[in-house]
Amino acid sequence: MKQKISLVVVAFVGLFLLFYWMEDHPENISETNFWKEDWKSMRYTPPKEDWCGVLEPKFAEETMVFRKIPRGWNLTPVYTVSTIKDGKQTSYEANYNVKNSFSELSVLKTKLIEKATPEIQKSYCLGMSSPSLSLSEENGSEIEFSKDKQLFFGKKIGADEGRVSVLVNEEIIAPYNYLIEKFRAPTTNFREKMYVTFNEGYLKELSFSGQVVNVKAENRAKKNQYNVYVNDWSRTTGERIVLPPDVGNQWESVVKGLKVEFYTDETGAPEFPELPSTQVPEAVLDVTQSEGIKYRLSFYPLWESDLGKWRPVRREFVPYFSETITWMKEESFQNLVNAVMKVKSASRYERPNQKIQ
Repeated sequence: MKQKISLVVVAFVGLFLLFYWMEDHPENISETNFWKEDWKSMRYTPPKEDWCGVLEPKFAEETMVFRKIPRGWNLTPVYTVSTIKDGKQTSYEANYNVKNSFSELSVLKTKLIEKATPEIQKSYCLGMSSPSLSLSEENGSEIEFSKDKQLFFGKKIGADEGRVSVLVNEEIIAPYNYLIEKFRAPTTNFREKMYVTFNEGYLKELSFSGQVVNVKAENRAKKNQYNVYVNDWSRTTGERIVLPPDVGNQWESVVKGLKVEFYTDETGAPEFPELPSTQVPEAVLDVTQSEGIKYRLSFYPLWESDLGKWRPVRREFVPYFSETITWMKEESFQNLVNAVMKVKSASRYERPNQKIQ
């Protein structure tokens, strides 16, 4: 009996101290790093229906696995997001939400490290029903996520609205709540909509084949006095010529503007047909960036419905990753073809005898 009373007293004191320090005196607690790791993959698991935390706005309903695929020293990694729905796996390039999460979770900052007790976990809705993020140093097709690297998220902590309670490996910590709040969104919010993205540099080479056309252009861009790249496009197929700036830049602009209109599993999307695995593309666009990233966009035959005309597209990050089929507007594809035809029929451009300004 005395032992039970002692345990209750210890638990009460622990809960009291947690409330006292985090609600009344958060400014007295300095921030510390809970860990510093170079994670290669992350798994988001949605909350269960019996979780007692705040369920609105709704969390993403499907489990998602994110991967960071290194490309070499000092090169931007490729980030991917995969989900399984109705037994089918879909994989796409991940967007800034995922890139930021890897950065934020590599150095996990907290204002609290406290031993977990059943009372504290119950008070803050921390447990197996909580939404969670699991981390791993693996990024292969099969990933083993360790239980001691799984973050279970609970309620926000007292007066400090910027912090959230987290249970990890039998300890309670208090990192920033945006780590989990960003997951109050559909799974499509974690996919990159733009077909061609990059942080720095310039488009170095464009190649289009199909539609009875084969056109290739290269860009020898140089920085001007303002440290901004100025394009210098040349056509390398047929008669090699320097392209008029507006012709080369238009092709580049159209390529940069290509975006996903619908994902096959997206809510509200038309009932797109399933593309046969043996389907041959009608056209292929290869894009090479100055920092070495290579994209290949394969365009498949047009599909029409009462809602419009759509073009199925498969994007590849050569040689790292191939996406599930996405759908773009046929109008966007025709804009691309028109830009390519202008490059094909362009006349030689005579450069002015002046330096780049």
